[in-house]
Amino acid sequence: LLAKTLAGVVVGIVLGAIVRATDPTPRAIELVGFPGELFMRLLRALVLPLIVVSMVCGVCSLAKGSEGSARRVATRLLAAYAITSLVACALGLLVVSVARPGDGVSFDANGCAGAGATNGTVAGAATSDDDHAADAHRGALDAILGTARAAVTPNVVAAAADGNILGVIVASLAFGASLAAVGEDVARPIVDVFFSMNVVVQTMIAWALTLMPVGVLSLVAGRVAATCDAGAVLVALGKYVATVTFALAAHGGGVLPGLYALATRGMGVTRGGGEKRRAPALGCAFAIDSSSATLPVTLRCAKTLGIPTDLAEFALPLGATINMNGTALYEALTVIFIAQLHGVKLGIGTTIVIALTSTIAAVGAAAIPSAGLVTMLIVLQAAGLEEFSGDIGILMSVDWFLDRLRTVVNVEGDLFVASAV
Repeated sequence: LLAKTLAGVVVGIVLGAIVRATDPTPRAIELVGFPGELFMRLLRALVLPLIVVSMVCGVCSLAKGSEGSARRVATRLLAAYAITSLVACALGLLVVSVARPGDGVSFDANGCAGAGATNGTVAGAATSDDDHAADAHRGALDAILGTARAAVTPNVVAAAADGNILGVIVASLAFGASLAAVGEDVARPIVDVFFSMNVVVQTMIAWALTLMPVGVLSLVAGRVAATCDAGAVLVALGKYVATVTFALAAHGGGVLPGLYALATRGMGVTRGGGEKRRAPALGCAFAIDSSSATLPVTLRCAKTLGIPTDLAEFALPLGATINMNGTALYEALTVIFIAQLHGVKLGIGTTIVIALTSTIAAVGAAAIPSAGLVTMLIVLQAAGLEEFSGDIGILMSVDWFLDRLRTVVNVEGDLFVASAV
């Protein structure tokens, strides 16, 4: 399946380039990507039942061994997720400060139709230090409050309908913990139903994954066909793309394995060092560009890595929602890039606010393609750079590629954390 999926990526790029060369109409581009759209709709339809069932089963399984087991695991998971995300932010800030990809770059002629209009508010803008501080405080506070509201939803059904996965996960955790807390005689019938549903959902997912090569081919072809003048975009954004790619590669290839070795003191080499065992999940993450949609494959890879099923079913759905290493790194790096682009100098305090807000915003981002661009508005506001938000429209021209790279890092971080725990 991995080989077929990667072949679908290659064929999709070639097909998309051919279609792009014919100057296609919007309807033609829509038809090219339509099979992929149906595939994504199928996966997203399965994500919600997968998360609810697996989280409840995971909590019940962990609690069955000892009363403190689930609590210890949850504490370690949350701590590891927070640490890896903050380290990713710090790495992104370091790399962008050294490489300075925003110096000498102009978006005035980047080859994208209508891009100049998106950047019309940036000329000659200036903001006082007091305004920056007020905006930073308000943006960070808004990010915290927004994430808390998403987590504590007043209506679980509405949260599920609105795609508020964080609220669904919190509700599922509470329900699983309640089942584990009541007597076994009371909980047993309900627990049996959830474990049976888990088997049924996994079967449905196995059927859906057989369609992945065709779906991925269509998705990639549609995105490439819809891209504006790729050459001109890469000339304008080449250094930025290279900086983001290097930072993500450094985190995924060096920082995460290093943190894993430090956390386990060199133990569990098979689980942490199983590059081949992680490859299907990472390849799927790059291909379909969604950590939630990749979750079925991630769970399979966790089994081959030797991670206990109950732990995997608890940690990985949680990680797919709140452990966004790649997204946090990308948002922090990109906000500094935008500041460099317009010659805005940021102090240490504002930089710290950017790191913290990027981590919080990444938690609140939906695990779907390009969600990081939406939550980046929160970070820009926190940094007092909201007036330059028009630049995000230009960055979207290369985000179809960069988002795939950060999704790979997101999924890799989930597997490393679960392996370490």
